[in-house]
Amino acid sequence: MDQNQRNYYKTNIAALNLTAALVKSEPLEEKEDDVKWPCLETASDKGLSTETSSTTSRGETSNTSNHKRKPFCTIGNSFYIFSALVLFLVGTITIVYTPFNILMNERLKMVRGLPAYEWWKNPPDEVLLRVYLFNVTNSERFENGIDSKLELNEIGPIVFRELLRHSDVRFNDNGTMTYVATRTAVFLPEMTNISLDAKLILPNFAALGMASYLWDASYFTKYGFKLMMDMLDTKMFIKTSINDCLWNLTDPLVQKAKTMMPGLVPEENMGILYQIYNKFTDEVTVFMGPENGRRFFTVDKYHGKPNLGIWEDSKCDSVQGSSEGVTYHQFVSKNDTLKYLRKTMCRVTPLKYKNEVTKSGMTMYKFILPNNVFSHPQTDPSLEDCFHNPKSIPLLSGLSDVSPCYYDFPIAASFPHFLNGDQALLKSISGLKPNEENHGSYLIVEPLTGVPVESRARSQSNLVMHPTSGFSNIDKFSNMSIPMFWAEYNQVGLPWYITTLMYFTVIVLPYTQSIGSILMMIAGLAMIGKSIFDAVFGYKKPLYSYSSLDLLPSIS
Repeated sequence: MDQNQRNYYKTNIAALNLTAALVKSEPLEEKEDDVKWPCLETASDKGLSTETSSTTSRGETSNTSNHKRKPFCTIGNSFYIFSALVLFLVGTITIVYTPFNILMNERLKMVRGLPAYEWWKNPPDEVLLRVYLFNVTNSERFENGIDSKLELNEIGPIVFRELLRHSDVRFNDNGTMTYVATRTAVFLPEMTNISLDAKLILPNFAALGMASYLWDASYFTKYGFKLMMDMLDTKMFIKTSINDCLWNLTDPLVQKAKTMMPGLVPEENMGILYQIYNKFTDEVTVFMGPENGRRFFTVDKYHGKPNLGIWEDSKCDSVQGSSEGVTYHQFVSKNDTLKYLRKTMCRVTPLKYKNEVTKSGMTMYKFILPNNVFSHPQTDPSLEDCFHNPKSIPLLSGLSDVSPCYYDFPIAASFPHFLNGDQALLKSISGLKPNEENHGSYLIVEPLTGVPVESRARSQSNLVMHPTSGFSNIDKFSNMSIPMFWAEYNQVGLPWYITTLMYFTVIVLPYTQSIGSILMMIAGLAMIGKSIFDAVFGYKKPLYSYSSLDLLPSIS
């Protein structure tokens, strides 16, 4: 750039600076339609107009006016006050309506989409079914009359996972919910130490059961049945695989009897688990909602009826107030008797409080199946004298008649290995070793939520042999109770996400909700106090305005 161009630019920049100076020095008259800041109150509004100039960091001047903000005027102040009020109100409300109570009430409502409903509808697969069978080790010696006792050897466990699904859910107007519960069993080979193809020697439960069923039949009926057994060369002991014993157990005698006497043999397949899970679909109606807190998830109707339709005594036959064991009512106390419904037991069984236990940092209650639950009323007058089939003879103490649930077939339930039963049950059986730790039943429940955390429900199915006079090759089994199998339903625990939520609800929330509410109230009051202080005393903040001409470079 030559000297002439430099002089030209200097002259123009000097002219611009002169113009800027003239503009600054010329006073501006305020017009009526000038825009004013609605939230600012200037000193000129009070007749005290002043104007000061200050030098900027660039050595130039800028105009400064003293302004005073009007209280509660800006958007920021309004939001600040609104937040303070919200904090104070939330803190106050949560003192009365605590988050713990709100959370517990929401669980009772079983709202679709919320965890309580979704985890119930598709529960975690945490229930294991362990099946134990009994292999007869002296079948020939017993059949030949050499041994007077059956020698049994326990085989197992054969482990399955029980899958539970709920479908066709309907919410009724009377505060109940109806659903269909479907259970299936899936074999777990990785947890089973024996092959399903392994062979067992078992009593021929089909032949023995039919003979026991006909114990009081006429001579001609018994004779006809004996001829049929002789014609088919029916053996009193059979050799079969574990898989067939569980899922596909049959006999030519059963097939023939079903053809000739379908009322006596409604099913050809006598497989143990087949009989349990073939039709393990139940329609259940339970109570729900905050108005049914103490009755939450207790049964109102089972297959549309308030009873099983099995026992003559309405009290023993009733299912109302029981639970399928998925969950229990909230705020369980030590004085409560929890009622457990399992249709394979053909009755509702009580669970009594035993002691406190600690799991996952939470105090829980342990309930047990009482030792006398299968006892005979004659040995314990406190028991109900109604769980017996009028078509059969009275059973020994320690046995509970379940024949009405199995086509009147002479089957009885007991504790495994006849635990707590009459010693006469062991008179003709050897190889059983009952003990409470391995054969008792219990439930561990978190008392505030009623959520079961761990459980072991154990029971044994037995073939009851009535007097079998008239059957020469069967009379050795007369008056025996022969163990068929025993099973354990084991809830092994809860998934981590359910345990975490339960810990937060039971431990964290009750101890922190009051502190949180008080802190919110204090914070809200402090913010409101600060706003009132600012409104009373106000504060000043200088506002600066700059002309774009101040940004022009100076010419040295």
